[in-house]
Amino acid sequence: MENKNIQNKTSKQKTVNIKRLPDDFWLYSNPMMLLFKGGKRAEAGQWTLEIQKMLRGIIESVIGLENIINQSNSKKRLFLENEEIKVSDEKKYWIMLYLIDNAILRIYACLDKTAQMCRCYFEHDDNGGQLEIISRCKCKYREPMTEKNCTFGNLLSYLNFEDDKLKRNEIITQALKNLDLNKSITSLRSYRNTFTHRKHLNDQSVGLDPTVKVKNKSNGTIETKFSFGQQLPSINWFRVEIIEAHNAIIECILEMNNIIFPRAIQIKKKNK
Repeated sequence: MENKNIQNKTSKQKTVNIKRLPDDFWLYSNPMMLLFKGGKRAEAGQWTLEIQKMLRGIIESVIGLENIINQSNSKKRLFLENEEIKVSDEKKYWIMLYLIDNAILRIYACLDKTAQMCRCYFEHDDNGGQLEIISRCKCKYREPMTEKNCTFGNLLSYLNFEDDKLKRNEIITQALKNLDLNKSITSLRSYRNTFTHRKHLNDQSVGLDPTVKVKNKSNGTIETKFSFGQQLPSINWFRVEIIEAHNAIIECILEMNNIIFPRAIQIKKKNK
């Protein structure tokens, strides 16, 4: 597993290692290498390509974030064909938020695509067969879990629901549960929600942005409260948490690697 140092070279920010999947993971999980095997293993392999797209996007977002931080701290002037490029502080802040939001969305997309990979593995009769959707009342629907409705949350709900007779592979199940409970995955989940369907208070680029709370009182009046100056996490906090969440996904995948994609096929690597 290759590690890459990601750090702000011109400041005292924390140095964090980004973990990488080893080359042989993509070799043994690539659906093109599984053509003759076909079936669920090849379909699970296709999801590894989707995971690879998400992981690359997370890393590129972090690298872009690092470049902006370093350039801002060094205060160097930027030129293109001898013409200076001027970027306002507001624009730099917006770009950094964009990269943070992009990385966070990709993290949770990666969780869902990892769940899809596991679903394909579990669906084989030898690994437990068809999964089902679990309702909020903690009972099974007669609706099968498919590509259209399988999410990380739905898969975990099913695995937590099963009794001992239906227990799936314990290593995969535990790896998914550990990922769900990871500190960085848990911490960033609320910020993913603020981007998709809640108030996105991190983005202050539109100007004065108060927090507004409205409450209906028993006497028929409406109480409205405005609050300003909410303390938000630093850009560096997001940077560290994004990297740690990325690493947690890598560790989860490596835990399941040899089970979903066993080294039963001998693939000779070409000498460089």
